[in-house]
Amino acid sequence: MNIIIVGAGKVGYYLVKTLLHTKHRITVIEKSQEYCNRLATDLDVAVLHGDGTDINLLSEAGAQHADVFIAVTGKDQDNLIACQLAKRNFHVKRTIAWVNNPKNIAVFEKLGVDIPVSSTSIIAEIIEKEIDFSAVKTLAKLKKGDLIISEVLLSKKSHACNMRIMDMKLPKEAILMSVIRGNESFVPNGQTVLQENDTVFIICRQASQKDIIEYFT
Repeated sequence: MNIIIVGAGKVGYYLVKTLLHTKHRITVIEKSQEYCNRLATDLDVAVLHGDGTDINLLSEAGAQHADVFIAVTGKDQDNLIACQLAKRNFHVKRTIAWVNNPKNIAVFEKLGVDIPVSSTSIIAEIIEKEIDFSAVKTLAKLKKGDLIISEVLLSKKSHACNMRIMDMKLPKEAILMSVIRGNESFVPNGQTVLQENDTVFIICRQASQKDIIEYFT
């Protein structure tokens, strides 16, 4: 796989270092001569000195043959422009951009970046998952579509506790697959009343998982 990385700062450096253990062909573009020298000295990788938003330099780097284009500079605007050039001018199938300000993620997505990544949003997501982990576990993400299977432990404070399934206000396309109660497991129906400490297995859209968490915990 041909990979072009724009930016050889801390993020870019360790990204290259990680990817070198694979058999990918990596080319790096970096504005700073100092960073170029460090990367060329420490790691066996092709390095071009210049601006990753320069279309001629992108062509020289072989963007037209790239499978993945990654922009990880310290400036969101540069990362966005570089990815747009790679996508529109060189038809790169997959573009990834480091987003320093997580508020820009939606903008990046609307303007064509395939995968915008923000350390702030990643940390926030991890924290959110850890907070809910004691009650909700994602068991599997189905390969086709965005369906996930979740395992939920009911607490006495849950909206679903002591309520019939048919009376619950669940997100659309959420299905309760099975229930474990003590040593017994069974497939629930509309008349099933869920109880405290029941373990419920639910299949739903990934976008609905937050609603499931709030409802059941």
